[in-house]
Order: sequence, then C-alpha cells, then structure tokens
Amino acid sequence: MAAFLKPVGLIFALLTVIAVLIVIPAAQFGVVGDWRVVFLSISYFIFFLGTIWRVIRYGQLGSRQEDRQVQATSGRVASLIIVVGLLGVHWLTLYTFSLQDQALNTSVNQCLTVIAIALVCAAIFVSQVAIKTLGKFFDRLIIKSDHQLVTDGIYSLIRHPIYTSYILLFLGFCVMLQSLWGLSLLLTVCVVWFGNRIAIEEQMLEERFGEEYQSYCQQTKRLFPYVY
Repeated sequence: MAAFLKPVGLIFALLTVIAVLIVIPAAQFGVVGDWRVVFLSISYFIFFLGTIWRVIRYGQLGSRQEDRQVQATSGRVASLIIVVGLLGVHWLTLYTFSLQDQALNTSVNQCLTVIAIALVCAAIFVSQVAIKTLGKFFDRLIIKSDHQLVTDGIYSLIRHPIYTSYILLFLGFCVMLQSLWGLSLLLTVCVVWFGNRIAIEEQMLEERFGEEYQSYCQQTKRLFPYVY
C-alpha cells in the first residue's frame, strides 16, 4: 500500500504545483481554455514526471535539511526569491497574455508558437535524458557515501543539463504566451537561482572529487554546449 501511495502523493503534489503556477491564474484571467495554456499545463506535467520516476525507481530524495543550498544563508535567501519569482513569472505572463489581441500579427504569433513548442519539447527531452543518466544520483545538493561523478552521455557536453531543461521550459512558457515582462522577470529569477545553486554545487563537487572534477570542468560548459 505504501509503495502505491507514494507515487499517488507525488502526482497530487505535482498537480497542485501546476494548478498554482498555471491553472488558477489562467482561470482568474479568463484564458484557462486557450489551447496554449492547456498545452503548457500538460507539458509541465510530463516534464516533472522524471522526478517521480526517479523516486519510484530509487527511493525518496534526500531530506531538504541536508541540501547544501538550504544550509547556506545565501541559498535560503535565493530559494525565497525563486519561489516568489517563479510565481510572479507565471502569473504575470498569464496576465499579459490575457490582455493581448490574438487576432493581430498572426504570422508572428505562429512563428513564436512554433519556437515555444520546440523549446518545451527540448526541455522535456533534456530533462528525461539527464535524470535517467544520473539515476540514483539525481537528488538534492547532497554528497552520498557512494557518490560517483557522472560524466557520460549528456553530461559529457554540459555539467548541469537539468538546470538547462528548466530554463528551456520556462522560456518556452513565456515565448508561447508572448510576455516580455514575464521574460524579463524570468531572466532575473534564473540569474539568482542558477547562479547561487551552481556555485554551491560546483564547490561541493570540487571538494569531493578534487582534480577529477576540475579536469571535467575544463572540458565542458555549464548549461549550453560551446556557449556557457
């Protein structure tokens, strides 16, 4: 029974997050029935199924109290900014979308929609591949006794593909709903979120793996191949 209830509880939590980020504000602003909002809601659900798969396959994630970002003062401040910021990105984007005249600039709308769909699909693909490559090592910022440095597959190209997938997903959300204000706020959130988290994570891995991790960093980019 416990094995059955665990994924059910995770799915319920996921649906709650999607409701708070997308469904509730979309209903509030009168766009909940728009096919783009429906598409994004379903895409978010599929995107986060990777985490549920990991928990079902390998067991619960480490406790939040063990997370290095939570332990650091800068990390706790960043986490608060992130929660508020992501709520702001989604609600602001949906609000500005509800004010648009969708009959105008049809060709531009279609082009942006295609780009957004590509971004969201890429986010889902990168996330699923990265999570399955990490396996049980996909967790909070925690070093376990049997921890191994994963450098194969997608990790041979970039060091933080899961963070890349988040950026692609949220970018796709803002592009599909055509919100410059949402994009601007998203940029700020991403700088705070990933700037803080990546710094803590890379310091943690360098402490654990030393020269092996330093060499790995010299051969790869952080988030986007050949760019950064």
